[in-house]
Amino acid sequence: MGIAQAGIAFHASNTIDDFERFVASVFGEPATAVPLPVPARFDIRNHSDVMVQVFGDVCFISNDDLAWPLIRDDARSAERLHAALGAPALMMAFCHYDRGGSHGYAIFDKGRRIRTRLHTRQQTDAAVPRESGRPLAFEHRRSSARRELAISAHADDRPSVPPGEPDDAGRMVRDGLEALFGVCPWESLMTPTYRFFRLGPDRAAIGAPASPPTPPAAAVKRPWWRFP
Repeated sequence: MGIAQAGIAFHASNTIDDFERFVASVFGEPATAVPLPVPARFDIRNHSDVMVQVFGDVCFISNDDLAWPLIRDDARSAERLHAALGAPALMMAFCHYDRGGSHGYAIFDKGRRIRTRLHTRQQTDAAVPRESGRPLAFEHRRSSARRELAISAHADDRPSVPPGEPDDAGRMVRDGLEALFGVCPWESLMTPTYRFFRLGPDRAAIGAPASPPTPPAAAVKRPWWRFP
C-alpha cells in the first residue's frame, strides 16, 4: 500500500459558500455532494470522483483528470482552471502515486506556468526527471541536502540514494506543497474539512441528504488516505 493522491492546491481568495457550484465550475460539468460515509468504490483516480480538503484558506481539489494533464504536458494551458478557481496568485497541480511510481508537479504564478517536474517509472532514464522552468527555492534545498549526503556517504564508503529515485521524487512533491502552501495533506498533523463529490448527472442517489463536512481536528501524523 502507498499514498495515491493527485490534485490542485491553491489559496482560496474568497470564501466558498456553495461547493457544489464551485466544483461544477472547476470541472465544467454537474457535481453532486456524496453523502457520508464515502462508498468504498470512491476513488479520485476515477474521473467522476472528486475530493475537496480545506486547511484554513488552503484548498486541495483531488482528481486525477484535473491534475495529470497539467503535469505531463508542458504546453497545457491552465487559463480556464485558473479563472474557475478565482484567479489565485499561486496554484500547484501535483501527483503522488507510490504504486504507479509517478510523482510530480506543475506550478503556476497568476495562471502562468513557471515550473514543471515529473518522475515516472516509465521513463527511459529513471534517475532523471522530466522538467521545465527554473528550479524553485524548495528544490534547491533538497538538491543541496542530496549533495551533502552523497559526500558523506562517499567519505564513509556507504551507498547513497541517487537523485531522482522514487522516494526522493515523492519528497519533492511534499516539500513543494509545504513550502508554497504550508501543508501537505498526507503529512499534516491536522485533519482538514472534507467534502466529496460525484461528477455528471445522476451520480448520487436521488434525495439522499449529504452529510455536513467533517470539522478540523487533531490527528496522528500518518498518511490520511491509502489505496491498495
